[in-house]
Amino acid sequence: MKRITAALVLLLLAGCGQPAERPYQPREEPAPTTGAARAEPGATRPEPTPSQSAPTGARPATAEVGDLKVRIDWPAKDTALLRLFPEFYLAKYRAVISGDDGYLKHVDLGYRINAIRWVRDFTDDGRAVAGRSRLFRLKVNAVVGRGAEVDVCVDETEMRVVTADTGEPVKPQPTSIRAPYLQRMLARKDDDGVWRIKQIGYGTEGCRR
Repeated sequence: MKRITAALVLLLLAGCGQPAERPYQPREEPAPTTGAARAEPGATRPEPTPSQSAPTGARPATAEVGDLKVRIDWPAKDTALLRLFPEFYLAKYRAVISGDDGYLKHVDLGYRINAIRWVRDFTDDGRAVAGRSRLFRLKVNAVVGRGAEVDVCVDETEMRVVTADTGEPVKPQPTSIRAPYLQRMLARKDDDGVWRIKQIGYGTEGCRR
């Protein structure tokens, strides 16, 4: 617990993104802010609305993005934090397949370049995905102040990376999808009450089927 707490404290104090040499430009790239506004004495942060701080709508057991079908094994508890990674996972593959930039709303400004680079690794090579994947063992490890750590297991063993124009599987397939793997997400709740991704780590243990 001490290790998790220390990581979350460091996360809140420092950014996690690194600049890319040729970042992919979304269709509607908002202008970056030049500095944070200083609050007036006695001012308070606005309270998040229910739509921002609480999950809404049904949680789908399966979702389709192009030719990819995703199964999500939801835990009994339903929170906006637990929904964050599945929503981002679907949105990032939607960006790969259709060019939709909605995935960026799920990430912190400091992680945007990493997310954009991930999408561009597919689109620059004319690649997409097809088949089946599964998200399971969603678990909140810790929430410390406005920071949180969440683990999600990802099984892409029945997913294939394909060419975007013909749909044929590429050879060789990425080694990372040959076995289920762990995604450890660090998130931060912003002033608007919305959780956004600050960092995602990759691991090979803890997700055996």
